[in-house]
Amino acid sequence: MTDSKVKTKFDRPSYIARSKSLRDLLRDLRKAELWLLIAAVAAFLASAFFVVKYFVGGEMTPETWTSEQWLNACLGLGITAVITAAQAFLYASGYKGPAAIIATFIVVFFGLFSEISQSMEREDATVRHRSENSVVFQAAVGSINTLASSAASISNEQRALADTRAQLAYWQDLKAQKTAQHESVKYSHKTLDRRIADYERKLESYNHQVVMQDQTRSTLLSSAINQAKQLEYDEDKHYAMIRLIKAFLGVTGIWASFLFSVIIIGTFEYAFHFVGAYVADHRAALLSLGRDSHGNIINTPDGILLAAQLASGGNIPKDHANQLRNEYLDWVSPDRNERMSVTMPTENSQKLADIETEENKIADMTQKRFFKIIYTDVRNRILNGELKPTIRPVTDAVGEIIREKGERMGIKASLIGKPQRQEIAETILRTLEQETVVELNAEGGVGKPKYVLAPRYAEAMQFNKVAI
Repeated sequence: MTDSKVKTKFDRPSYIARSKSLRDLLRDLRKAELWLLIAAVAAFLASAFFVVKYFVGGEMTPETWTSEQWLNACLGLGITAVITAAQAFLYASGYKGPAAIIATFIVVFFGLFSEISQSMEREDATVRHRSENSVVFQAAVGSINTLASSAASISNEQRALADTRAQLAYWQDLKAQKTAQHESVKYSHKTLDRRIADYERKLESYNHQVVMQDQTRSTLLSSAINQAKQLEYDEDKHYAMIRLIKAFLGVTGIWASFLFSVIIIGTFEYAFHFVGAYVADHRAALLSLGRDSHGNIINTPDGILLAAQLASGGNIPKDHANQLRNEYLDWVSPDRNERMSVTMPTENSQKLADIETEENKIADMTQKRFFKIIYTDVRNRILNGELKPTIRPVTDAVGEIIREKGERMGIKASLIGKPQRQEIAETILRTLEQETVVELNAEGGVGKPKYVLAPRYAEAMQFNKVAI
């Protein structure tokens, strides 16, 4: 004895088809498709900002773009649109398997990479804007401007230094004339030497003051520039949550910004994927009911078969004609079973059993096909207004169809009595009710029909009559 593997995978489309009505399915599908479109547009914009900015060279000012930058911007938009569309279609397709996993990884990686990059760029620009508009930074820039303007102007020390140099040169010239025995020089050599010595001392003092002043100004200017550089991008201007991540994990600001973006974009990508899978599951649920994404019946043999499945909650309702025929023959000929149960020779029993099994399979397929024929014919008559959705007219229609088409499929109409035809009619009406073609009569009672045509079909029928 071997253990069998238990199937534990949850079939969401089947569960949705069982737990929701057709109206709820279509309503939820429309909502999900709208949110899928919103998510796709958001993903496109989030990726496009980064991709376009990269392609145009970092300048997001379209009014200053050149023709080459415009072409690159269009290229970036096209690439992003194609990848985002592929991402949305893949999520909504419901594809499974290794190929779908690889494709999902590729498109999700692009979305995460571009959207996280854009989020980090946006946060970086926010920090820079906050830093440059802070009072401290503005004060630092103002001090730089003040120091620069003072360096361009002439200070009192520089002016005094220039005057001292001029006076020293004057007295030195007089001494040179005195030495050359010029009679015009009335000062003595002693006076000239004293004046020259005084001005040399002043020159040295003023020169030292000017040098110290230049050094001080240069030091202050360098300090102000360094302070402005630090304040131009102040780490304290990050969002509070990023500062918390930075302090809690002990990482740098750029890593805290990355983790912050991963949380936001990762959650968005999961929601994007969930909405796409939600759409795919609801479309699959509608398909299992024989409906397209707009709720219309799929007019194919498979679609008719799927519509017939509703009669038994998902399994194809078997036509009871063969069983009822056997019951009828048993009632007419009580000794029929005794004749059929005669013991066969041992060597032929297996062959006869195989033949009987094959005949049962063929009979079962014929019953299903015949039920589909009856069901489709009755449904069309009701929708065309040729038949009322009540037990007696539908029973009569079933009998008529059996008489007309039963012989061609090897089913004798004489062997299917009125109770059996009525049971088939009730099965058809229950199927049409679950298909929302008919609904229970709210005013039902004694002498009133149990079912009436659904309002949308009744209105369409009335409109066609008026048009005719």
